[in-house]
Amino acid sequence: MGKYYVTGGRQNEGARGDVEWFSYAEASILIVDESGEVESCATHKTPDDIRPDDPRSNIVFKAGSLDGDRLVVCTQTEILIYSLPDFERLGHITHPWLNDVHHVIANREGHYLVANTGLDQVLELDRDGGVLREWSTLPDEDPWQRFDRDVDYRKVITTKPHHSHPNYVVEHDGDLWVSRFEQKDFFCLSDPRRKIDIGIERVHDGNILGDRVYMTTVNGFVVIGDLRAGCVLESYDLNAIVRSGKALGWCRGLHILDADRVLVGFSRIRYSKIRENLRWVKFKMGMREDGGYLPTRIVCFHLTEGRAEWEINLEPYGLNAVFSILPAS
Repeated sequence: MGKYYVTGGRQNEGARGDVEWFSYAEASILIVDESGEVESCATHKTPDDIRPDDPRSNIVFKAGSLDGDRLVVCTQTEILIYSLPDFERLGHITHPWLNDVHHVIANREGHYLVANTGLDQVLELDRDGGVLREWSTLPDEDPWQRFDRDVDYRKVITTKPHHSHPNYVVEHDGDLWVSRFEQKDFFCLSDPRRKIDIGIERVHDGNILGDRVYMTTVNGFVVIGDLRAGCVLESYDLNAIVRSGKALGWCRGLHILDADRVLVGFSRIRYSKIRENLRWVKFKMGMREDGGYLPTRIVCFHLTEGRAEWEINLEPYGLNAVFSILPAS
């Protein structure tokens, strides 16, 4: 049976769907066995001096990655490094420019590449938190055109509206790629002439298998693109597979099992968020606003056969949002 780490967070008491930066009270990582066993691996609360002064501001683990026998994961304003499988905390990095961080990976040089979403940037940090390089995720814009190097953005509760909202950063064949939420694409920072236009809806993940990238869209599609050809190869509508008549949830968090099978995370949607922010749930499969919602969970899909193989509800274990799914074996 496969085991997987799931990163995310526990919802704030009284959280409102229309104020997303007050949604999560504690960062959390679970280990999930596909047989249904679930255990807590780690919880974390961001120190007050490196988060906004409002005590309701988000504390949540966004998307992480594996670095050998370590798990590297981010909160809104931090990078944390844990040993595996014991989850001893080995490192903690922060920097005043970090705001609404969504993903972190270790690169070939042993530095950290960070999707610094709040500033529409990707940063390269050394192991002490020093900034080595910075990229705007908008090719015609300087990284500091709209922002101030002297501001401590860890104390800024939100910089929205974002112009790009990068979610995932990956390396492939020496190139740096990023998923861009607002542009609905997978974009090459190394060569801005190259990108994969998705177009279905806003994009989250970007997981690599050979020359292919697997992505999620928030309305429940898995899209497979060809990094060399710069095109979409396949798209799979998970709504059509599940056919529940309810909102699947905010589709985010992806792990590739093989070319045909993936694990996908869904974060529960509250009714207020359906009404105000998620226009797509109103017409997807004719779902009514009062049609209800499905819980926060991970689901194993066989894409080419069009079926769900198994799923695990994570809400009984205090996880109300999923941001990444990583193999634990």
